[in-house]
Amino acid sequence: MDFDRRKFVNGLGAAGVGLGAAGLAQAAELRTGRTPVSRPEWDAMIRAQFGGGFTCVRTAELTEGPFYYESSLQRRAIAEGQRGMPLRLGITLGGLADENRCFPLAGAVVDVWQTSATGLYSNVGPDLQPVDTRGQTFLRGHQVTDAKGYVEFDTIVPGWEIVPAAPPIGVAKRTTHIHVKAFHERELITTQLFFPDPLIDQLYADVEPYKSHRLLTAPGLTRSYERIRNGQDLFFNQAKAQPMTVERVNGVLVAKATIGMVSQGDRGFKTLFR
Repeated sequence: MDFDRRKFVNGLGAAGVGLGAAGLAQAAELRTGRTPVSRPEWDAMIRAQFGGGFTCVRTAELTEGPFYYESSLQRRAIAEGQRGMPLRLGITLGGLADENRCFPLAGAVVDVWQTSATGLYSNVGPDLQPVDTRGQTFLRGHQVTDAKGYVEFDTIVPGWEIVPAAPPIGVAKRTTHIHVKAFHERELITTQLFFPDPLIDQLYADVEPYKSHRLLTAPGLTRSYERIRNGQDLFFNQAKAQPMTVERVNGVLVAKATIGMVSQGDRGFKTLFR
């Protein structure tokens, strides 16, 4: 969003000159970005955090990598016809009430992005991957969580990927994963979701186009590289990650992930811009 916050707020103050007492109070509320918490709101927050809820742990923060863009479309279906094994991805977002219990975070934005089955991201130029996908939007999208903190995406199982990198790394190899950013009020978490090795092994052994892309290269590299598995991935090991649960339901692969983030909910405070 492109604006000058100071000019906007000062403009509200100037506009208040011609307002009555109610208008001035409303302008002041807008300037602070805060509304009083009522007893019903407070009681609802207590019930959400300490009554019911679900089990979760705090999710490890992981790098967003070089391919995140803020312009993803709000949509459930993100594949845009890309070939690959269809996947239904369900994500539950929770705020940590204590060490291992969460309450659902409703109204949060969950943004996902991933590679195609051939290891390509959309909107990436030819200096980082073999195919120029600038301006394309496949396998990116965001949704808003429901009352249970849940969103669902229709996508495909990603491929593994390889990216040229400056010395001393030289080449960055990544196991199959999906990137996630979740925004709730003032809180943000950036992480990655991983898949069980046996599932990915089977896809690369038997299913196209995965089968034809067990070897990958990238611009500036002098040779092709073999696919890596979870245990060989720097970020999987760094986060001590556990793969998602993936099951076949009515012939469709369904992956479920729960993301736990530090949050007190919205606490009755509303942001200035919404």
